[in-house]
Amino acid sequence: MSNHTHSVARLARLALLVSPLALAACGSDTGASTDDVTDIKNTGVKNQSIGNCWVYASVGWAESLHLTHTGATLDLSESWISYWHWYEELAGPPPGLPLIARLDKDQLSTGGWYGLAGELMRRYGVIAEGKFIAEEAEAARSSRQSQALSAINASLKSGALKDAAARKDRKLVRAELDRAWGLSAEVSAHLDTVYGVDVSRTLLSSGLSVPNASGIQFTRDIPVAHDVSLADAIGEPASSYNVLQRKGKFAWNEVSYPSLPMGRRNLLARMQQAMHDGMPVIMTWYVDFAALSGSAFKAPPATPGRQGGHMTVVEDYQVSGVPGYGTLAAGDPVTDPKILAAALDPRATIDFVRIKNSWGLGLAPEGASEDLRGYYDLYAAYLDGPLTKCTEANGEACGAKSQVPGLTSFVLPSDAFVAQTKITKDSCGDICVPGAARPPACDPCSDLICTEDSYCCESKWDQACVDKAVDICELTCK
Repeated sequence: MSNHTHSVARLARLALLVSPLALAACGSDTGASTDDVTDIKNTGVKNQSIGNCWVYASVGWAESLHLTHTGATLDLSESWISYWHWYEELAGPPPGLPLIARLDKDQLSTGGWYGLAGELMRRYGVIAEGKFIAEEAEAARSSRQSQALSAINASLKSGALKDAAARKDRKLVRAELDRAWGLSAEVSAHLDTVYGVDVSRTLLSSGLSVPNASGIQFTRDIPVAHDVSLADAIGEPASSYNVLQRKGKFAWNEVSYPSLPMGRRNLLARMQQAMHDGMPVIMTWYVDFAALSGSAFKAPPATPGRQGGHMTVVEDYQVSGVPGYGTLAAGDPVTDPKILAAALDPRATIDFVRIKNSWGLGLAPEGASEDLRGYYDLYAAYLDGPLTKCTEANGEACGAKSQVPGLTSFVLPSDAFVAQTKITKDSCGDICVPGAARPPACDPCSDLICTEDSYCCESKWDQACVDKAVDICELTCK
């Protein structure tokens, strides 16, 4: 998949599933934008088939971090994360690890959060699309996820997993999951080798050997910043009782949207700054489909509709009232660092946030290019709310009610992580001099050249790369 572009934020270096949602809901399409210059380097929009957008958002975040730092594209399997989530719901964690998921009312839950996705990646690693389920290497949408969900729930209702005692047989649970997912004999054998037929091991186990043919990758082997791996960005559970919050020098964490206006503006500024630095921010928000018009949520609806939590990656924003500059429109390049700094001013107002969604490529924001199909705009009035949350039923049958903002939280980098991304830029050297591979994060021209010729950022910045920079970026090299 090619990288995606468009934004005030993404150009800083130039200077739910449509059904009732669970905790957070997402999808699978290989389409992506081919714009030339980008700050937030998102991989392609996907199309969820069950309520697991938290998986899609967290995997998209990991892909984006790696793409931004290295220029190399990862296309990771979301089904892999759901498979292990379900295993832990059914059988519990492997020996010595804290509980992260529990079966509720004899039916699998598909909902979750960033911290849960991160912990599953830490325990079981990641795997490329197609290595886990071959058809998903090219599929626009995972049909296997919904089939597997139906199969496991049937097993829980009247099959091999009907009795609670049977779910204590970890080997049986693995076998039922492999059957439900329709895993090939080869993939099942790899899982046996790495994790054991009863999942007595994880990638955290000492001395573990992973066959190259399996396609399973340790998060520690995926670079996402200068001397920082995906494992570092995920961090560790804050405690044995809290896996959702993460600890570690470089760990990203979820920060709730405050109730007071000034606190909200400060948090939005943190989102802006992270995006100015080229980093993908995950946003958790509350969906009410009665507010949806085209690909925009503009204001709370008068009457509640179908609802649920949702999680997505932020692509862009539009801000007005920027002192000295007025409105900075989403999709328009901003090349001056002074303007970007002014956009953080407390007097500036975020008009809307543009998100990379997981509902397929059917729609694009009003006035945006076709390259933004699959992206949605969430306006300030909707984000601030309040929305009427139906806690017992949806739509006209809304029972018990509560008032909530549309925006729930952001997942943001630690200060140490931000500092490491700046080291990449500070250590890049002279763009006019051939040398080691040049990360796209060095500067906008490097980003552009690496998009044109991946050799320049993956292998070596040779004279041909310098010549391309002179030609395409109109540089003057002596």
